[in-house]
Amino acid sequence: MTLSLDYKPVLMIVTVFIVLVFSNILQVYSVSDHQNHGAHNLTLNQLDSNLNEHDMLINKSPELYAEQIFESCQNVSDVNNIDNNHCPMMALDELNKTTTNRQLVLATFSELVRLYDETNYSCHHDGHHLGMWLYNYTGDTNESLKYATIHCGGSVYHGIFQSYFEGEQFSNTNVDKDQITITNLCPVGQENINWLHERDCIHGIGHGLIKLYDYDTVAAVDRCNEFVPIWTKSACSRGVFMENTEYFFETGKGDFDPNDNYSPCNTTVEKFASQCYYYYPAYYLVKNSLSLDYNLSDAFSNCDNISPAKFAKFCYQGMGRLLETAAYTNPELSIAACYVGNQTIYHKDCLLGTLKTIMKGDATTEVGFNYCSHTNLDFKAACYEIVGLWIQEFLSTTKEELESECAKAPDSDYIITCINANQKLDTDVPIFEPV
Repeated sequence: MTLSLDYKPVLMIVTVFIVLVFSNILQVYSVSDHQNHGAHNLTLNQLDSNLNEHDMLINKSPELYAEQIFESCQNVSDVNNIDNNHCPMMALDELNKTTTNRQLVLATFSELVRLYDETNYSCHHDGHHLGMWLYNYTGDTNESLKYATIHCGGSVYHGIFQSYFEGEQFSNTNVDKDQITITNLCPVGQENINWLHERDCIHGIGHGLIKLYDYDTVAAVDRCNEFVPIWTKSACSRGVFMENTEYFFETGKGDFDPNDNYSPCNTTVEKFASQCYYYYPAYYLVKNSLSLDYNLSDAFSNCDNISPAKFAKFCYQGMGRLLETAAYTNPELSIAACYVGNQTIYHKDCLLGTLKTIMKGDATTEVGFNYCSHTNLDFKAACYEIVGLWIQEFLSTTKEELESECAKAPDSDYIITCINANQKLDTDVPIFEPV
């Protein structure tokens, strides 16, 4: 693609956006941070004068508790130097001190996750931390999973298993990690369990495995082979590589060779390399100290140099994933960014990476339909078909409900495309991978 002078400002805006996104991604905290948060001695009264013990005792509704916590935590960090990720966890702990009603606390947790999902277009890290809190509160994976949803991109699942595998039961040096059973932790194939929940649950196990094996991606991803369907292996392995990348954001560490630009993706077993390269762009950009004058095309060029070349498409999908926030606020901008890559054959992969990320993060069709309405003709039909697949997989609709939902498409010519959506891949890995 040859860029005109008129197009260059678009690149600069996209570059600025990515810098802002990564400045937020860097705010990642470990489970131990939450477990030690009591050292702050912070009460809800200190968080917000409107959120004190008196209010907690008067209010009876989980919705009201959640709203109080959410509103207070949105305002408290700038004033009291408190991290937004920890604030809701600490508030839930404080609520637990004021009531003996366990179900009230858990219902408030559920309402809080819903609020974050409805209010923030990207609450993935919030969900991680709330998932950590949930497992630490219940001390039981089965009970925790009852309260996990695909809100905030399913990240509550991820946090549950991060805490589970970092628990004291596995910290003993005498524990044989390879003998820990993992395939029975998620309700795969059970009646009335939505497939997207199954997938995010197994993806969460991958997040936990990399911690269990102290950021050894080879050992962690090898355990993913214990799952049988291909999509479960994929979901698990993506959790491994995603958590490895986020650990790098947090600490500068992880399973990476500083002298090998494509590590660990180019050394992992081939069947999991595509999952690794999906998260690779995020690592590459942060590793190379992305700045405001960074050239977006260089990031795509780095994808182009991947060997074997067949894995470049997954790097393009990963680039699309990073355009999530722009897709919410300015769909045209995020779409234009995907066409910057030199390999035109993979432009649609970049668009796919964006679309499935915003669909999963928002858990509604509105954001997907809005994105599709701005796409070019070369992707528009596929875009509406993917939204149709989302409706089928997530909403588990009847034919009438599917038709009603697809009728919301702003481009009336593509309503039938949405309704007739059908999985079309050369493997049995469904299009909605964990993100």
